[in-house]
Amino acid sequence: MTLIGKFVRTAAVVAALAAVPTSSLYAQEISQSHLAAALAVINATTATQSFDTRLPQLANEVTNRLIRARPDLHQEIADTVQAVALKLAVRRRELDQDVARVYAKAFTEDELKVIATFLKSPAGQKYQKDGPAVFRDTLQAVQAWSDRVGAELLDKTKEELKKQGHPL
Repeated sequence: MTLIGKFVRTAAVVAALAAVPTSSLYAQEISQSHLAAALAVINATTATQSFDTRLPQLANEVTNRLIRARPDLHQEIADTVQAVALKLAVRRRELDQDVARVYAKAFTEDELKVIATFLKSPAGQKYQKDGPAVFRDTLQAVQAWSDRVGAELLDKTKEELKKQGHPL
């Protein structure tokens, strides 16, 4: 199996582990070097950049919720939520730590080092840049194949049933 194949396969494991309750993730002790290897993967991947939008989304949700309760304080609420959110921005690192623990639970330290090395390589950078489009095109290819084979299956099944005296 190629390195990319292993990476894609193990990415599915990470997604499955995301459903594991957080409390069980912390129950297992993870060495500092293992956590550092996981953080290297987190820092090397472009996928976690989408996490940067989470605090602004939360701030927007809190703002909307509070304004619904007190529309007369619209500006005060918006300004206060923004100020508090800016103070909480330093906690973004906690999210990386939590995600790194998920990775560390799913992969050995050596596997994480291999993954980080791949992600930092030119091929890994290209994979991250072009991967979403390739995945989208893959799904379209699967759908096109399914449509073709499904139509052929239907037609051939009707032919066989007709031969058996059961026209549809």
